[in-house]
Amino acid sequence: MRVGIDFGTSNTSVAKLTSDGPELIELEEGETSIPTAIFYHGSGRSYLIGNEALAVYQEGEEGRLMRSIKSVLGSDLIDETTQLTGRTIPFRQVISDFLKRLLEQVEASTGEKVTEVVQGRPVSFNDDDPELDQRAQRVLGECLAAAGIPAVSFLYEPVAAARSVQFSDNTARLAFVVDIGGGTSDFSLIRLEGAEGFEVLASDGVYIGGNDFDRLLSFFELTPLFGRLETLELNGLPVPSASYTLLSDWKRLNLLYAPAVRKEVEWMVKFSPASLGIRAFDYMIKNFEAGLYAQKTEALKIGLSQDEMAHFDYRFGPNVRDKHVTRQAFNELISELLAPMMETAQTCIRTSGEDAENITDIIMVGGSTFVPAVEGMFLTAFPNAQVSANDRFAAVAKGLARHML
Repeated sequence: MRVGIDFGTSNTSVAKLTSDGPELIELEEGETSIPTAIFYHGSGRSYLIGNEALAVYQEGEEGRLMRSIKSVLGSDLIDETTQLTGRTIPFRQVISDFLKRLLEQVEASTGEKVTEVVQGRPVSFNDDDPELDQRAQRVLGECLAAAGIPAVSFLYEPVAAARSVQFSDNTARLAFVVDIGGGTSDFSLIRLEGAEGFEVLASDGVYIGGNDFDRLLSFFELTPLFGRLETLELNGLPVPSASYTLLSDWKRLNLLYAPAVRKEVEWMVKFSPASLGIRAFDYMIKNFEAGLYAQKTEALKIGLSQDEMAHFDYRFGPNVRDKHVTRQAFNELISELLAPMMETAQTCIRTSGEDAENITDIIMVGGSTFVPAVEGMFLTAFPNAQVSANDRFAAVAKGLARHML
């Protein structure tokens, strides 16, 4: 069986091609999309992925939860190890473990053996280092091979997304794909003519994604709740900010549990014993709840995509750290990210030789395209285009399956 895998920074989906078209495969009971998360049990070498991983972690079982594991592919972290309970494990093994279990669940769900994979990939795993970008695809292929897949091909994720869209008529169209994942933003301009005409005119990408929205939201709006910006009571020194930078970066959360960081936070508690925020931060680290904090930050972002104001809270013991955040404050934070996104999108269009005014359709992909500031930016840039009514969460997986025609 051939399948298309959308191994995303935040979520993962798998699809196969049937006589009725692309079909998402159930990965857990009732779920065709699962969080890209893995939980290693503290008592041994067993692990869980997806919603099961999150559930066990939230129940307080001893072990280690990791999310955003795709993000390490385009960085130097891919050659490093991470700490589990009583042992270390290479990041490559983490990705291989996730993909191996994912494929096991696909085969259990379908009753068929997976023999070939069309794997989605961002246009750019790394903006600054072409060698790291090439290595990222190679490592991902090696991880799939380690998971038992003998045949792997790759397709740009925005191109796959475009293949998933079926327009109701055969009118010639110029479609611009906006694919904003957790770690990257990718763009493709595609000419569609009739049922069979499909020409990729240009593709481009930038190493900015929804997790960067979370990062800014966390660092500037939320970490002050946990002691950042405070002055230590007993020595008058400012609270060190490095550990709060780690707290705000999904792919580096594991570094918070390193002995040096633990020691520094304990030192902060010692010299500011009355600080509820620093005590909350200390509690979070000692109880391995940085992953829970990251989930709450993401939920805040989603809330701000739906409402003008959203609420964050973190409870420890009888205490709570909480705050209401406005959409306006969020928009001001992410404006520094939207500018390079739009610049990359415009570069893609210039490369194609087309004019933005000729674009007829915008194909939005990824949860972060629901952020009003993001959607509004592209609607303004392409005034003659309409937003396609496609499945923003499943478009890539379905397109990867259709590409296997």
